[in-house]
Amino acid sequence: MNFINNEWNQPRIQNSSEGMRFKIAPDHQEQAWQMADRHSNTLTRYQAYLNWITVKTLLPWFEEWAQEEGLPAPSIWPTAEQLFESLELVNGTAIELDFTRFILIPVDEIESESVEVPQEWIDNPNWVGDYYLPIIVSLDGDEEDCWIEVPGFATHQQVKTQGNYDANSRIYELEMTELIPDLTVIEITRGLQVREPILPLPALSAVEAKKWVIILGNPGIYSPRLQGEIPFETWAALLDNQEWRQQLCDRRMGKVPEVASDQPLQELRQWLHQVTEEGLEAISGGWQQFEALFVPPIPIAVRGKSETTQAIAPVIRLLQPNELEQTRRHAAGVLGELGFGNSEAIDALTQLLHTARDEETRWQAALSLGKISPGHPQSGIRKARYLDWGMSLQGHSVALIVAIMPKQDSKLGIFLQVQPTAPGKLPPHLKLSVLSASGDTIREAESRGDRSVQGYDNLIQLRFSPPPGTHFRVRVSLKESSITEDFIA
Repeated sequence: MNFINNEWNQPRIQNSSEGMRFKIAPDHQEQAWQMADRHSNTLTRYQAYLNWITVKTLLPWFEEWAQEEGLPAPSIWPTAEQLFESLELVNGTAIELDFTRFILIPVDEIESESVEVPQEWIDNPNWVGDYYLPIIVSLDGDEEDCWIEVPGFATHQQVKTQGNYDANSRIYELEMTELIPDLTVIEITRGLQVREPILPLPALSAVEAKKWVIILGNPGIYSPRLQGEIPFETWAALLDNQEWRQQLCDRRMGKVPEVASDQPLQELRQWLHQVTEEGLEAISGGWQQFEALFVPPIPIAVRGKSETTQAIAPVIRLLQPNELEQTRRHAAGVLGELGFGNSEAIDALTQLLHTARDEETRWQAALSLGKISPGHPQSGIRKARYLDWGMSLQGHSVALIVAIMPKQDSKLGIFLQVQPTAPGKLPPHLKLSVLSASGDTIREAESRGDRSVQGYDNLIQLRFSPPPGTHFRVRVSLKESSITEDFIA
């Protein structure tokens, strides 16, 4: 193994029957996992992890080489920031050294009999390299005994003409035995290599590009490069445009810059007075009646006042303290649909607010009271707002729900929820956060995932009662995506 003083120093190119080996620094493994964890699926995360380890370990070697030869410092192509995007879509990393491009293709040690070069690195005239280096990555030992090996290299012409092309996987496969094992040959031939001729890519219109970004941006498509509906030439042209490539990656990873709400700061106490004559919350600033977004109104089959009174009476009896709390809570919800303007229903719900044994029942009583007696001093109100981040959230559509209830100490009880707007689960690791006006996190809830990394929770929620006049912020976030709303209690 080629180490200098058993440190992380990378040696100069040397010929070896085993190729060149470099020890992987433990902190590089941790950094690589942090970078790779943001990708859209398990396969892509592992692929990105191997690439980041490769870059972290080999870039110092290229830097030392450049320094000794008096060459400009090597760089990641196109940039280190854009490498993150390309690894979501294609395996491999390009390093440029004085107009020479090296394509590094990580290979798991267990599958190291051949190297599989994605077609993008061979048949895209703007992506092709001069030298192709398979990088065997060994992670089976202890953290202190992991390494990468460079067993040799191939030229573009060699991969293009000798590699076995598979149209289904869009891969050029080359056996390790066909590599040139003596890496010093690179020094002799650098700048003299002739790439195999490649046809130019077709022009791609913005309309067509947008279509493919939407289709392939679905993270449910495990490997967008292998979708048979898109010809390779169209796919390559899509990747060739940095803006389209970034949009595609953003969609797949749910990555959108933080979005501040386009609505003004909401004064929650005013919500208690924004009620129509029919007892429904007025639509204001993008917020709407909860039932309008989640529960389509269903006509109540009651023909007249006497029938309504007859229907309400038995429901009121279910609010008595001797009933199960779940029964009382359900009955309170029914009164919110039947008892508009009914004095007996209003009195019964008001009484329930003082006799309920748990917070859930009090919330239901307050919300139902707000429906049947708009403006009642003890009524609650619940509104919902669809959260639009400009794209589907990993296939999910979610809404923020805010409910408020007056309390005896002049405070407002505030109940926050995030849930899908259609039946289903929230994506894992979706966060609901309450922040101070200065941005400090006060409390937070996070959705869970099951063993298959699928969503586990139907909703996440938080409750709190800030002092009157408190300015707070509510943020809903997933990975790099977030949207923030501002409120005054």
